[in-house]
Formats: sequence, C-alpha cells, structure tokens
Amino acid sequence: MKTVLIGMLQSLGGWLAVSAVMSWILQWQYGVSAVDTIGMSLFGGAFAWVSFGLFVSSTGCWRQRAAILGGIAGKPPKDNRQVVLAGTIQPTGSRLQAPLDGSVCVMYSYEIHYDAGQGKRRSIVNVARGIALTPSRVVNKSGSYKLLSVPILEAGTPTLSNDERIERFLQYARRTTFIKKDGAANELLAQWADDDGAYRSDVAYGPLEGAETRHWVANQTHVPVGESICVFGLYSKAKGGIIPSAMTPTRLICGGVAEVATKLKRQAVTRGLIGLVLVSPLVIAFVVNR
Repeated sequence: MKTVLIGMLQSLGGWLAVSAVMSWILQWQYGVSAVDTIGMSLFGGAFAWVSFGLFVSSTGCWRQRAAILGGIAGKPPKDNRQVVLAGTIQPTGSRLQAPLDGSVCVMYSYEIHYDAGQGKRRSIVNVARGIALTPSRVVNKSGSYKLLSVPILEAGTPTLSNDERIERFLQYARRTTFIKKDGAANELLAQWADDDGAYRSDVAYGPLEGAETRHWVANQTHVPVGESICVFGLYSKAKGGIIPSAMTPTRLICGGVAEVATKLKRQAVTRGLIGLVLVSPLVIAFVVNR
C-alpha cells in the first residue's frame, strides 16, 4: 500500500510542478495574473505531464531493448535497480488453470466487457476481471530469481472462440466468489502492492447470474509453465527477486529475446509518437503567440 501511495503522490506532484511552470511562463510571457492562469495551466500541464510520461516510457523501452540485445539480461542483476531478466518461468507453488480455456499456467488475467451506445455515446462497460499468480521463479544462466510482484502481463491468448470463452467463464463464475464493484479500487491497490509472489482476485461489476451475455467480449492472457519470458522490474537482493516499485510497474512479456526486442521497439516508437501528438498543440500555441 505504501508503495502505491508513493507512486500516486509522485504523479500528482509531477503534474502540479509542470502546471506551476506553465503558469509562470504565461505570467512572464503575457503579463497575466497567476489566478488567471490556473485553469489553462492545469489543463495544459495534464497534457504535458502525460506526454512526458510517454517519452519516459518510450526511452525506457529503448533501454530495455538495448539491455536484452547487449546481453545484460544474462548477467547477475544489480541490487535495488531496474533490471531485465530473460529466461524461463518455473512454478514453485501449485500450478494454475486459466478460467477461459483451462490452460495450465503460472499466471493468468482475464476481463469481460461489452460495448454500450453508439458514436460519441459509445462506452465500454466492464463486467468482470480477474488475475492470479502462483509463486514462481525466472531461471536463466545467471541464476534463479523469485517473481514477487504482480506484473502487467503481455502474453498469449486462448484459441477458443468468444462464445466458448464466455461459456467457460459462466461455469467458473458459479464456483467463484467475486469482489463487488465498490471494492474494485481497493483490490487494485492490493494487487500493485502485493510482494509475496502469490495472488488471486476476481472482481464483478454487477450481477452475473441471469445477465445478458450476447454482447459480452471475453479476453484472457496466460503464461504457460516453462515459457520463455522477459521480466522488467525492480530487483531486491535481500528478497532474491523482483519486487513492486513505486515508480515503474513490473512487466512480463512472453517470448524469446529477439521477439521481445521487436515488441519493445514497436512500443517505443508508438509511445514516442503519441507523446509528440499530445504535446505538439502546446508547443505550437507557445511559438505562434510569442
């Protein structure tokens, strides 16, 4: 919980700091009062801060790609540093069974949703979501390392049809206790702060029994036992593995080194371009109005 709160405070502080700088620029450049700049500064600061985050993320992807390709992932990780661990994942606890296709795995996540409305009123309505992780280790040439943080998962998806996945979910729901909608936020905080390598939660945003399922979309990702993976996260020598980080969430990408490097390149380019798109109007407005 402390880790999550620190991260939230840092994000809030960064946004307010950028907004304050924009307010000062407006006062200095146009001679307006501080009060008159508040709304514009907060609005522009949000765009600038999101862009900054995307640029940082893009840079991080390039660095992670370079680390993998340079062979750093095969060396022992440095204590209290963001590291890349490339290897295979092996369970040290009971193996899991993914709910939407029955795959035997070490981790899975799923979500059920549907589209509501059309055009500008179109929205995505959450039905349910869940995630589970059994105690596991990342094994490579340099050693064996615990996975003690619940990672953001980029992994394979089921080959079953959407209708088959929904039917399997309904069977799973009948024997599962779900966290209700009003507890969803607390569940996320618990997930981000969990540091023992074992986690499971299921959240339902409304009644499931008797619900209309015709428009549901069921998605699932899972990590098979022994899968080649790359894990990006904060390493603790004392804990012997990857632990939660206040600033950078743990990521787990399935695939070999070459495949993951390609994914990282694609993500770096995409995030950098989105960051440019978001910040461009602010830069143009400043240059034109000088």
